[in-house]
Amino acid sequence: MSEFDTRTRTLRKHMSGQEGNPPLRITEADRLPEVVRQFLREHFEVVTETRPHQDQSAPFTQWDLGPERIALTRLREIHEYSAGILELDEPGHEGDTIAGRLKILDRRIHRAIQSLFEWHSWEVRLLHPETKQLELFVSHNLAPLRIGESIFAAAKGNGITGRVAATGQCVLTRQADSDDEYLPGLEGAQSTMTLPLQLGTRILGTLNVESQKRAAFSEADLSEALLLGRYIAAALHFIELVLRERSAVDRQTASAFRGALAHPMEKLEAVGESNPEVMAIVTELQEAMDAAGTGPKAVLATERDLRPSKPDPDLKGRHILVADNEAVVVQGLTKLLEANGVTVTACDGGAEAISAFSKFHASGNCPDLVITDIRMPDRNGYEVFRGVRDLEPNIPVVLMTGFGYDPSHSILRATEEGMHAVLFKPIPVPRLFEVLKSAFTGS
Repeated sequence: MSEFDTRTRTLRKHMSGQEGNPPLRITEADRLPEVVRQFLREHFEVVTETRPHQDQSAPFTQWDLGPERIALTRLREIHEYSAGILELDEPGHEGDTIAGRLKILDRRIHRAIQSLFEWHSWEVRLLHPETKQLELFVSHNLAPLRIGESIFAAAKGNGITGRVAATGQCVLTRQADSDDEYLPGLEGAQSTMTLPLQLGTRILGTLNVESQKRAAFSEADLSEALLLGRYIAAALHFIELVLRERSAVDRQTASAFRGALAHPMEKLEAVGESNPEVMAIVTELQEAMDAAGTGPKAVLATERDLRPSKPDPDLKGRHILVADNEAVVVQGLTKLLEANGVTVTACDGGAEAISAFSKFHASGNCPDLVITDIRMPDRNGYEVFRGVRDLEPNIPVVLMTGFGYDPSHSILRATEEGMHAVLFKPIPVPRLFEVLKSAFTGS
């Protein structure tokens, strides 16, 4: 079905619920292409007029189907449907968390595009306000970036999407194969439409649509996509405001706890000066309070779980590579694993993990298992997974996340390609041991 067929079908649905061809009064018919007039005559009981008819008692559905009114009707349809993107509360408790709201937004974007447009290949990227990296949020039928590749908001050197994010200017590419700025996404792509997700003067991300047809997108398509993009941007801004508010409340709560515990902590510190075990507890409490209010950075439940009476026989002698850009996470896992006889290679982020694993592979001494966070600023969890899998397909990889949402779709893509497991922070130590032992024993 052509794009015009789909739009006209929707228009008919809005105009009449009657069986058969509904009556329709057309003005400015001479300005419509002949193929459009012929189509309307086949599907409607058409009466043509030279100017709008004002008699409200006339037995016709009074629609001005001149080109301007067709455009306005189409934009009204997009406006009415896209407004639903802002409704990020659904039955149940999913909308109670930031992760849940992002999942709802993901589904609503898919639903809006499927219902309003004939786009088969598209993606939404979010602009990181500090690093200026464009992180994948949701996509359909577009190949992910290769391992090691990233897109940043920059006028040059980061493809069309990077330029759109940096300048706020929309780009229609009618012959993508001859455009030096085009970064491959859809195999055989011939044309693209890229626009900023903008709210006021602020750019929150980008929307990119690709097609294997030449000149597949028009200025009218761009206008419609911009309207949809405004609603997506508004929803993202709303989620961001909620996140900021909750973070502020968390910080205030953590500050109140620190104030209330200040005097007891001073007493414990005094006792700890002559008692190493008490001082270890004081240090643990201080680290917990410092981490409070900043999200689930603590990877494990309690420090006491890190002191086994004897090393686990299934873990003793193993070599595990751990990757996370949060030092407290790496330190917690390292302490637990080393206490169980594991040799740990700790990596500060995904790029370091990929590099370290490549060196181990070259020396013929690869780790037995890799644990990597999903959301890291340089390379995400999927990129680490692919870096390991490309060199050693049989080495198990475990992904972990504390955000509760998978912005790069690392979990989905890695699961489809054989990832061993995913863990959610804070990780219960028994669950961590269960996952590691199953990887080593095959149970």
